Formats: sequence, C-alpha cells, structure tokens
Amino acid sequence: MLTAAGSRYSGAVNSAIVLAGGLSSRMGRPKALLPWRGMTMIEHVVGVLRSVVTDVIVVTSAELDLPALDATLVRDRAPKLGPLAGIREGLEAMRGDLAFVTSTDAPFLTAAFVKAMLAFGTTAAAEVDGFVQSMSAVYAKPLAATANDLIATSRMRPLFLLEAAKFRRVAPSELVDLDSMKSLNAPDDYLDALRRDRQTGPATVEFLGTARMKFGVSRDVPPGPLGGVLRDIGEHHLISLNGKQFVRDAHIPVGPGDRVIVMDAAAGG
Repeated sequence: MLTAAGSRYSGAVNSAIVLAGGLSSRMGRPKALLPWRGMTMIEHVVGVLRSVVTDVIVVTSAELDLPALDATLVRDRAPKLGPLAGIREGLEAMRGDLAFVTSTDAPFLTAAFVKAMLAFGTTAAAEVDGFVQSMSAVYAKPLAATANDLIATSRMRPLFLLEAAKFRRVAPSELVDLDSMKSLNAPDDYLDALRRDRQTGPATVEFLGTARMKFGVSRDVPPGPLGGVLRDIGEHHLISLNGKQFVRDAHIPVGPGDRVIVMDAAAGG
C-alpha cells in the first residue's frame, strides 16, 4: 500500500512505460523504427519489458506509424511538451503501482536491469557521474497528478518529478547491465551500436524507373550513412526509406534490413 509518492510499496504490481512519441529530428528518422536485431527498436524494447512485466504501455503520437506491439498504445495528448508529458500519459494508463520508464532508443536494455530497478519497490533512479538517469527510472502511479502540476507551471524536466517524490538515488554499484541506460541521440550513436553488437546484415537498395535501367533491380549494401550507401547513385533521384518517408539528408543512418528505394525525380510528381 502507498502512503506517499516516494514511499515503498509492499507487494507492488509493476508496469513498464516506453516513450516513443518523437520523430527524432537529430537521428533523421524515427528512433522507434530503427532496425535492431532483426526487428524494430520499439519491438526490441517492448520484448525486453514483456519478459519482466505483463503491463507495458507505449506512449506515442499520431505522427508515428508503429508496428503491431504486444503492449497498450496511448496517444500523447501533448506530444510537443517532451518526456514529462509522456510519462504522465503512461502513469495515468498503467495498471500497476510502479512503472519502469524508458525511452524507445534503449538498444542494450536488459531484463536484469529492469528487474533490479523495480526491486527497490519505490520511485528510484540511478545517479551516474552526478547525472540522474530520469529516462531509465521507476515512477509511482500517483505521480501522474504531480506531473500535471509540474506541466501547468512549465517545470518540464522529469527530474523535477523524481525530486517531488523524494526518489531513491541508486548507485551504479547496486545495478547490473549499466549499458541499459545508454540512448541513441544521433546517427553515429546508432551505427556505433550496430558495430558494437556485431550486426552486419545488409540493407537493400532497390531501383525504379530509369534508375533501374542504369543500376539494375537491387543491390545489398552494408549499414551506414545514407550518403555512403548511395555514394555512386548521384543526386537527381527521389529516395524513399522503407516506402514510408522520402529522405534527403546524407547523414540518416541505414541499418540491417532497411529498404532504400531509388526512383526518378519525376516519379514523385
């Protein structure tokens, strides 16, 4: 039973919340849809969480077309307000007493780390080198109301929510699999994570129209920046990533299993 937002629960029922609402402008493509270990990043993260809890909430926005997930999807009613608003949505929708909260870009998240964080039985976050890991933390359900109050006063950092709960600061020595807290902010972060994980499967470049006459039907290429993948194609083409979005930025990362579709510029109308 809970006596205060930061108090320890006895026999707590646990949930998990994944924040997956952004279009990831720095990455150049939605981080939730990055290929990872034969699936999308969001499928990987949900799979890890489902091995620990039965109640997984994915907070997303209408802008993002996610694959089918073994989770409850909640639309962020204020997607431009940042992670605190997403945490609020998840806390309101969850069935448990406590929720482990993570962003979608957590490639090295493990079940052991999630279990260790939930085992503290209270609102908790690791503090590493003086920085509180608010996006790999545990929050109590009643903090949804506190999040509302913080948003109303424009205090938008998740750290403020943790502090309001008088959260338990967790030392790295109390945890396992610390890489679970690593996130992917930019294309190089993702490509470095692929190399570290030894993911070497190819992406496929497909050609349409006169591009097919010049370059053939398709070719397999190693993961890398879009500009490197298409270095000998030229600039006078439309480029689609997985048939979902047209892309131009040469730095956008292309991962294993991605389909890069090259077509005549005239084909785009």
